[in-house]
Amino acid sequence: MPASLAQRLFGLGGGARRIAFRPEPARIGDAAAARRMLGGRWRLAGAELRIPAEAGPWRIQPPTPAAAERLHGFAWLADLAAAGTRDARRAAQDWTFGWIARHGAPEGADWAGPLAGRRVSNWLRHADLILAGDDPELARTLAASLEAHARRLRRARGEGPTGLARLETALGELHVELALHAGERRRRRAAEAFAGAAAAEIDADGGLVSRNPEALAEALHVLALGARDLDALALGVPRPLGAALDRAQSAVRALRMRDGALPRFHGGGPGEPGRLDRTLALVHPRHGAPRRDAAMGFRRLAAGRATVVIDAAPPPPGPEAHAATLAFEFAFGARRIVANCGPGARFGGDWAAACRATAAQSTLALAGLSSARIAADSRGPGPHPFVRAPKAVEAETAEDVEGHWFQGAHDGWLESHGLLHRRRLYLSLDGRDFRGEDALEPPDAAASDRLARALDRVDGRLGFALRFHLPPEVAETAREETGGTVLLDLPEGPWRFGADAGAARLVESVAFDPEAPDPLPTAQILVTGDVGATRARLAWGFQRL
Repeated sequence: MPASLAQRLFGLGGGARRIAFRPEPARIGDAAAARRMLGGRWRLAGAELRIPAEAGPWRIQPPTPAAAERLHGFAWLADLAAAGTRDARRAAQDWTFGWIARHGAPEGADWAGPLAGRRVSNWLRHADLILAGDDPELARTLAASLEAHARRLRRARGEGPTGLARLETALGELHVELALHAGERRRRRAAEAFAGAAAAEIDADGGLVSRNPEALAEALHVLALGARDLDALALGVPRPLGAALDRAQSAVRALRMRDGALPRFHGGGPGEPGRLDRTLALVHPRHGAPRRDAAMGFRRLAAGRATVVIDAAPPPPGPEAHAATLAFEFAFGARRIVANCGPGARFGGDWAAACRATAAQSTLALAGLSSARIAADSRGPGPHPFVRAPKAVEAETAEDVEGHWFQGAHDGWLESHGLLHRRRLYLSLDGRDFRGEDALEPPDAAASDRLARALDRVDGRLGFALRFHLPPEVAETAREETGGTVLLDLPEGPWRFGADAGAARLVESVAFDPEAPDPLPTAQILVTGDVGATRARLAWGFQRL
């Protein structure tokens, strides 16, 4: 049977339809992961699943929504392709057509636009694998499912969350249109639709509404794949798509830290190791990205081997936002030294709410009160959007002969306590001296009156806490010293933390790693103090020894 038979017979009923386009794989798979799957052991979004190969993965209920999305998105086909064995090819075919048999009706969570888009793209990237054997009946079955996906994706335009989700939906629609239709007019229409989605979702600053750095990097990856595939068909990259790519890649480069990863803000993690490098290599910017110290509401200080990224804007809309205004992450070389706790939504329950609180960010929190809060009478499991959050946020960066400076303020506690939070940061020219000053103060007479009333309610004692969350590998090296300082005895060189108005302590914290089965225990540096009748001020610093 000739190798192209499945392509020639790829159609519905008696109508012949070939796969007119197969996008290149988006990543190199992991053959070791394929061997684990074939042995019945799956790792999906931090969950370890036992799935006998002969039973297939569709008879089990994944333990979390994130694990279910990984399973139904079919990115694991790349791992089976990397294995390249007869068993891997048989499993890829059995599991793909097993899904079509069990979940083929276009309804339910398995057919949400972004997930359907990822699935159809992965099917087409690995069509040779799942159609191995040139069985015309399998080719017709796959064609029917692709047609169903095409209809679902067309209906999903503009549905659901904005940002990355809509771009994943748009890429899936682009791929299935290119695969099912060889005519140039139909293909150019599909290219323009994808470019329109890119222009709509990537704002003028190059960011997303969610202000999630990891989601922005994934959005850039989606846009770069679409542009690559259009180039492969000699259709060219529509101007709106090229402009969105330029904006997004410039913003991502501004947010990337010296350790090569992304800061953890608003539900985003640092990103899969190496993925950001592959994405930026795929983009191939027509001109080098200009240096930027601001992107998507964040500000950046960089000197020597050090990078600091600060959240310098109000929280974004939506239930994934974190109360992180004026929080920062700090990296030196390949080491993240200070981080936020990260995305805990996948762990559910109290963790999902705790990761959004100001106490989970590396910044100041007033009296156990987050700078952004949900409604006290919120009902249901959540997550719930913030109803009170900073409205006016000041941010400014500067450079002089001494180093790099950031100055910012937010009004998250102005209405409730009459206080502005002001933060000043300094990074030396060699990156080995990182210092800050945090202040709480009333900006005017009316705010002073609110502060006086707030102090009366708590018998004149209004506390605050300044937190610096340490990644687990840094926390393992940390120890308290006499004099109220903390030493971070890192392998590449020690750092000392000190504060001028109160002893620094090491206390427990957690880090949320989306690929870990549970939150990871770690530590935070904690400095506490009290707000007086007029203001509170605390200076602190990290010095490389």
